[in-house]
Amino acid sequence: MSRGMNTIPTFRRGRTYVQVGPNDKRGISGFCSVIFIILLLTVPPIFLLASERSRHTRYITLSDALNSDVIELNQKSIDESDLHSIPPGTLVHGTSTHIETLASDHEMNIGIPGALTLHRNTEYCQWQEIQSQDCQTCKRTVKARDGSTKEESYQCNCITTYNYIKGWKNRKIDSFLFNQPGAHHNPQRDPMPSTTFVGEDVTLEFDGDVCNDDNDKSHSNPTSPSVSTKLDPTMLSNGVRNQPWRNVDFVPQGKAPPPSFFSRYFSDRTRYEPLQLLKNTPTSPAAIEDNFVYVGQGGYFFSPYESSTASKLFNYFAQYLEGSLFDYQLGDLVGALASCTAGDIRFYYSVKDPNEISVLGQVREANGAVQITPRVLQGVGNEKDSSIGLVHSGKHSAQDMLLAEDSDSRFKATVMRAIFFLWSIAASRLVGVAFGREIGDSSFSVKIEAAISLFAVLIGWLWLSIWGSSVHTYALIITGLFLAHLSYNSAVKKGSGRWYIAVWSKIAQWANLAPEMRQEDSYVPSPKRVDVDERTKLLMS
Repeated sequence: MSRGMNTIPTFRRGRTYVQVGPNDKRGISGFCSVIFIILLLTVPPIFLLASERSRHTRYITLSDALNSDVIELNQKSIDESDLHSIPPGTLVHGTSTHIETLASDHEMNIGIPGALTLHRNTEYCQWQEIQSQDCQTCKRTVKARDGSTKEESYQCNCITTYNYIKGWKNRKIDSFLFNQPGAHHNPQRDPMPSTTFVGEDVTLEFDGDVCNDDNDKSHSNPTSPSVSTKLDPTMLSNGVRNQPWRNVDFVPQGKAPPPSFFSRYFSDRTRYEPLQLLKNTPTSPAAIEDNFVYVGQGGYFFSPYESSTASKLFNYFAQYLEGSLFDYQLGDLVGALASCTAGDIRFYYSVKDPNEISVLGQVREANGAVQITPRVLQGVGNEKDSSIGLVHSGKHSAQDMLLAEDSDSRFKATVMRAIFFLWSIAASRLVGVAFGREIGDSSFSVKIEAAISLFAVLIGWLWLSIWGSSVHTYALIITGLFLAHLSYNSAVKKGSGRWYIAVWSKIAQWANLAPEMRQEDSYVPSPKRVDVDERTKLLMS
C-alpha cells in the first residue's frame, strides 16, 4: 500500500566527542581546510570582475536603448500591416491587457491557462546533520625558525556534538560525509527537479488608445483599433518584473476555501484551479515512472521512496559498522508514524499571471506571424546583458522600463561590491603580513583603513580597466593608496622574514593547522629603517 505524505519533522541525537588538548587540524582535514580558505580568498575577486563587466555591458545596452527611437504599438495610427514594415533592430513598446497563453509541465500533463511562467518547486525529504562545537580558549608559546617565540591563543578541550533533523528541504543533501551516514542515509534520486516553464504561443493584443503614462490609470476602449503579436519565449527568460509568484492549489470547481481567521491579517494570493485540470496526470510520465500523485495539502504532488532489498541490506551493514544498528530513539517512532521517509519527493506549482504587462523589444516575422523578440546590441559583452527584451507587470512607458532595468543592474553590482568589501577585511590582513604588518593585532581604525584601502585600490583599478579613466576613478585609487600608507605606518609590526612564508602561516592559522605546519621565519620585528638625515643627526650627536 502506498504511503501518504507526512510533514512532521524527526529529530535524532548523534554522537558526542570530547577532545582533550588543542583542536589543531592535520592530514586530510587540514588540507581541506586550507583549500577552503584559498577558495574563499580567490572566488570573490573573480565574481566581482564578472559583476563589473556585466554592469558595464548592461549600462551601455540600456543607454543605447534610451537614445533609440521606439515605436509605440498602442497608437491608433498603427495596424497589422505596419508591423511587417518595421526595420529589424527597431525597438517597439506596448502595453497589453489581452494576454492569451498556456504554461505547461508536460512531465505531469498539466497546463495553466493565463500563466506567463510556471515554476515547479521541488522539495526532498532529507536528513540534515547539525554539528555544534564548544571549545575553551587556551594559551601556548609557538617558536619560529630562528628560535624566537610568541604567545598565541588557540582552541582546546573541545566537545563536538552531532544531531540530525529529517524534514522537507528545497535541495538534496549528500549524507556521505555525515558522522553517521548509515543511520541517516539520504537517497539522491531526483526525477522532477525544480524547473521554470514559460508560456507557449503567447499572444498579445495592443489596443490603440492606451496611454503609456503611469499616472493615467484609465482603461482602454475595447472598440478601438488594435494590433496582435506573438511573444517570443526568450522574452520571458528573465521572468516578469514586479510580478510576484502565486502558488497554485487544485480544489473542487476551483473555488477558494472560506476565509480563515488569519486571512484578515494575511492576504491569500493563492491561485485556485479546478481539479478537472488534473484529469490527465494519472497517465503522465511522472505518474507512470515515479508514482507521483496529487495529495493536496497546499497543491502538492507526492512520490514515495521505495528502497530495494539490496539497498536496505547495504544500509543495515553500514549501520552495523558505525554502531547505530540498535540505536533506537524516540525519533524513530515519530518517524515511522508521522514523518516522511528520506528519499520521498514532493512539489507544488507557482505562476506569474499578470492581468496587464508592458513589453519592450524588436519585431520579427516567424512562421508567418509577427513576434516580439529581444534586440541584441552586437559587439558588447555577452548576449544576456546586451539584449533588450523586457516584460514588466503593469503599465509602464519605455523610458521607465529601461530606468527600472538600470536600477536592478546597479543594485546587483552594489551587492557584489558590498560582499567584496567583506572580503577586503580578510584579504587586507594577508597583504599586511606580506609587508611585515599585523593588521589583526592593530587598532580598529587601522583595520578599517587597511580594508578600505585595499577595496578602493582594487575597485578603482577595475573601473579604470573596464570603464576607462575618470576623475572619480583616480580619486578612489589615490584615496586607497593614502589610506594604505596610513595603515602601514600605524599597524603593529610583525616578525621579519620571507613574505610568502608569512602569508602561508596566516592562511594556515585561519585553517587551524598545528604550529609546526605553519612555522614562520621570525617573530622579531625588522629594525626600523633610518634615512640619511637621521643618520647624520645620530653621527653628529
